Amino acid sequence: MVRDIVCGMGVEEDDPSTFVKSLEGKTYYFCSDQCMLPFMRAPDDYIKTKGKETEMVKDLVCGMEVDENNPPFTSVNKGKIYYFCSNSCKREFERNPKKYLK
Repeated sequence: MVRDIVCGMGVEEDDPSTFVKSLEGKTYYFCSDQCMLPFMRAPDDYIKTKGKETEMVKDLVCGMEVDENNPPFTSVNKGKIYYFCSNSCKREFERNPKKYLK
């Protein structure tokens, strides 16, 4: 399993539904064309600088791992940043943060 560089979702390299793009000798995998197209328009916005490690954090709503350095969505609660895989998870958290901050 590899990570979609745009949304952080885990994707299978050999799954026929996985979108693939090669750039400068490196292969990138995407969960959908909605992730691949923004990458193709501005790859430098998504490619990490050399030596920068990916740090995965857990989306408190659904439990999915999200790239802390390139999160799809964030929310701040009492000065702390929380990371989310989708806008729906972010909205769910913001509706009732106490439910997730146990």
